[in-house]
Amino acid sequence: MATKGSTTDASDELFDFTCSPCNKKDRKSEAVKYCVDCQEYLCVPCVESHNSFSVLAGHTLVERSKFGNASRTDKKDLPSVPTERCKVHSLKLVDMYCADHDSVGCHVCFTINHKPCQDIHYIPEYVETTKQMENIRKINDEMDKSISEMDNLMKKKQKDIEDNRKTKATFLKEIKAFRTEINEALDRLEQASVAEVEGKCSKLDREFREELKNIQDTLDKLTTCKAEMESSQRNPSQQFVMIKISENIISDMKKAGLPSTDKLKGSLSFERNSEILRFLRNHESLAKKPVPIKHGLYEVQSMQSYNVKLNDDVNTCDIWSSCILDSGDIILADRSNKKIKLIDCETYKVRNSMTVSTSPRSVCKISSVEVAVSLINQTVQFVSTKKQLMPTRLLKVDCDCRGITVIDDQLVISEDGKKVYIYTMNGNRLKVIENEQSDSNIFSYIREISVSDDGKLVHVVDSNRGLINIDRDGNVIWRYSGQELKNPWGVCTDGNGNVFVSDLSSKNVVQLGPDGKFLGEVVSKAHGLNCLRAVSFDRKNCKLLVTDGNKLHVFRVQ
Repeated sequence: MATKGSTTDASDELFDFTCSPCNKKDRKSEAVKYCVDCQEYLCVPCVESHNSFSVLAGHTLVERSKFGNASRTDKKDLPSVPTERCKVHSLKLVDMYCADHDSVGCHVCFTINHKPCQDIHYIPEYVETTKQMENIRKINDEMDKSISEMDNLMKKKQKDIEDNRKTKATFLKEIKAFRTEINEALDRLEQASVAEVEGKCSKLDREFREELKNIQDTLDKLTTCKAEMESSQRNPSQQFVMIKISENIISDMKKAGLPSTDKLKGSLSFERNSEILRFLRNHESLAKKPVPIKHGLYEVQSMQSYNVKLNDDVNTCDIWSSCILDSGDIILADRSNKKIKLIDCETYKVRNSMTVSTSPRSVCKISSVEVAVSLINQTVQFVSTKKQLMPTRLLKVDCDCRGITVIDDQLVISEDGKKVYIYTMNGNRLKVIENEQSDSNIFSYIREISVSDDGKLVHVVDSNRGLINIDRDGNVIWRYSGQELKNPWGVCTDGNGNVFVSDLSSKNVVQLGPDGKFLGEVVSKAHGLNCLRAVSFDRKNCKLLVTDGNKLHVFRVQ
């Protein structure tokens, strides 16, 4: 007769616990120990076999006295000994608990790491005296919640992977489509160029062939007349007639003039539009690169200086203003030499220059291929920047031109005094900004102006009152006139709303935030500049460009 956990062999020998390995072989042996790790009862021979394996040496064997009664042999009543191995000491069981640190470990860990701790327990004894049901319920609830969260997160990540795959496919398709459009545009340009060359050459070919035919006809007539004259030596009358005919042919030929042999050189030309190639080379990919938003003060990473004085410049350069074109090239207004200079954005050498009628004061970009220059004689000179600098048109205005910029396709021009004017592109005056609502003058002595990055406001540099930010109706939005600006001159923005102002006396360039708050000095006296005037910002390459006499200083900032 046997109950659960006990059995009887063929001779009805009664054992409280039978050996598990022997039972699998249909042998009946009484268990004397229990292996916690194997979760099996072992008889004396099986214990010896168990201990003979090195890999099992660390297993925990429980004496028979701790098995319990034969009537209490459910799995839940088996000896409560941890089976988890220590991650540090792999041969040891995690059987210790430190209540001070709420952590578990093996004896070795606790000997090394928990010597000062007071509330240390042996886990099999601790769980017998401490109720675990509430902890078990709580941790089960937390685990169910965590499992649910991880399951949802896994589903979301799987969706993210799928969405990423679809997005990649969409973008690659868009890139190929965009490349196709670019190819089509380039094909169109090529076909137009080829058609232009073929048309001109075909026209010239027809003209040349017609001229060749006329030449051949004249040559044939002259040859015939000469032969007739030689053959009519015995007939003076006929010879006289042929002389007159020859004279008429020669006279007609002289009147018509000889065909030009330089016609081909003057009518045919092909020059590469290098701006197209430069534009493509200046981009890293087909995607539009977002401008990184800069918060806080820029810091100078490096500084390089370039000479912008030309061999035929009579005077030391006095660059009052500068602007950057879409290509990245820089335009400088050299007042003392009465020149507009085009600076290459890669080499920073003067690639082209143009002499103007009188001293230029300020320059601003009108379009991708045109700039406007304010001259000292109440004139705005428009200049084409396509291929090389070429004057296009003059615009006479009724004010003393100083600073110049463009807002909503309208010219904003300041005078060397207290007024800002707004004109149409044809020179019709729309507005004069001078006084505040209190009728007091907004400005004292205006130098340079520029438009804000959002295209709604105008930054006005006043040598006495600092930087003044106004809207197109003349309302003052904010001012800055700190001690860092003693004699301000130039102004520009970085595309993120930050404003840079150069100062002649302080020999620095200060940075203001979009709200006019002073952020600090980007360029200081320590950089050794003597006469800071024009300032501009290369947004693509994150460079601050400052003029100083014959030098253009390029600061790489971050």
